[in-house]
Amino acid sequence: MADSSEKAFPLNNPGSADTNPLVPFVDLKAQYQTIKSEIEAAISRVVESGRYILGPEVENFEKDFAEYVGARFCVGVNSGTAALQLALMATGVGATDEVIVPANTFFATAETVSTAGARPVFVDADAVAYTIDVSKIENGRLRRCGSYSHRRRHGRPPDKTASGSWFGP
Repeated sequence: MADSSEKAFPLNNPGSADTNPLVPFVDLKAQYQTIKSEIEAAISRVVESGRYILGPEVENFEKDFAEYVGARFCVGVNSGTAALQLALMATGVGATDEVIVPANTFFATAETVSTAGARPVFVDADAVAYTIDVSKIENGRLRRCGSYSHRRRHGRPPDKTASGSWFGP
């Protein structure tokens, strides 16, 4: 009999008795081949300009991305950690705040909350989607928390329907 991990994820387990073939999570080489000339041209422009930080490439990205998402502005940063930190700073999260974060997140999610001076409040994950289990957020705790920081797990957001309206629109 197969163990529970084989039943839950047969496509990701090459030793599974399931007849489904192994499905690769992502094929970066195949993706690269489709845009290779664009990437090489962009790298060449950066190397030739000598502007490895900021510069016209980042400025163009910010402008194009803002337009794409319908925003007035976009700020390009070097990492997801920097993006989380900037978001907390922009929303005024500070010393008197608590921020709900998923318990199964990368440490940087909670680190950015602490760096902002706030206190991270960990909430367990949903066993199926691996996102925050909104049913485990205590109502009293929610009233004290001014913010919520989640990281989508494999592109999946938490279940908004289970939480009522506290996620916002």
